Amino acid sequence: MEIIIFHRLYNTYGGHRSFTLAGEYLEYGMPEFGDAVDELEITLHFFQDGPAKKTLEQSHEDFHNNLECLPKCTFYRKKRRLALDFEAKFTTGYEIQKYKKPPIEIIPDWVRSTLDELIGQLPLIKSKIKKNDNFDFVSFEKYVSQKRNELPMDVAELEKFEELFEEYRKQEAEKLDDWERLRIDWEDYHPKAKEIIPIPSLWSCTDEFSPNGNDTGADTLEIFRKWNKRNSNNDALFFLTQLLKDWEIDIDAPYESEYSSYTYFQCVTGLAFASAKLRGNCEQDLKDKAVSAINEYLASIENADGWEYKDECKEKLNLSKEAIEKMPNK
Repeated sequence: MEIIIFHRLYNTYGGHRSFTLAGEYLEYGMPEFGDAVDELEITLHFFQDGPAKKTLEQSHEDFHNNLECLPKCTFYRKKRRLALDFEAKFTTGYEIQKYKKPPIEIIPDWVRSTLDELIGQLPLIKSKIKKNDNFDFVSFEKYVSQKRNELPMDVAELEKFEELFEEYRKQEAEKLDDWERLRIDWEDYHPKAKEIIPIPSLWSCTDEFSPNGNDTGADTLEIFRKWNKRNSNNDALFFLTQLLKDWEIDIDAPYESEYSSYTYFQCVTGLAFASAKLRGNCEQDLKDKAVSAINEYLASIENADGWEYKDECKEKLNLSKEAIEKMPNK
């Protein structure tokens, strides 16, 4: 069983080194508990102890109103997937954002607290398991508690485990083909999405150089997915303008600073792919902006001779550009 742990704040969603590590720690060496559950996806929601950023006041209010609806657990039996959402109270959104800048360090207390909070939510998971589901919940519960008690609290030991788990994942991935490694649920995307973007590497959710693999591109995809459910007939450019405004970037002057130019490049590229993946098309104006942003970024790294990932980045961006140019127009 794969265990994936995300976190959600009022203004962001994604992974965090300490929370992700808690899931990896449970997954590594895990025995079989039955084939009813292949994936346990956990999202930790954190209270934001501070005012909202400018223009994000409504998102701030909506997020905290939603906290009152937690916890919740959904069992997607056909997909063999359990999704658990709950408010975690061992830290706050402010503290998480304070430690956001690289290098992001492992915080052992956060790893252990993630496991503690999960243990507290296990009765909710149990309530979703039926007698005819092939899943040994009692053994799973004992396993989680045992692993929590065995968790090392030394940063160096946890870093060694990260390396061990990365090697384990690599070995497991080598058994799969390029598409299987992605573990994509195609029901979440447009029926022709794979045909429109037929290159597996452009679907990666972990590759920094993939359109929706970096943090900004991943956030753009998921925010657009939610927006698109109610705005499928509206132009994606309208969404782009609003999203950039929320992120304090002027769509008409995105290259005013290193931060705004890089964020704009990742956002507009990520949105072009998000539109193709979810709608099966990408409007021409958005395609033009994305290609232009890629060209701008490629030019900016042309003289970065000391950067070890330069060639890999250029190759991936040129693939992205070619894919965008071939996307069907709206």
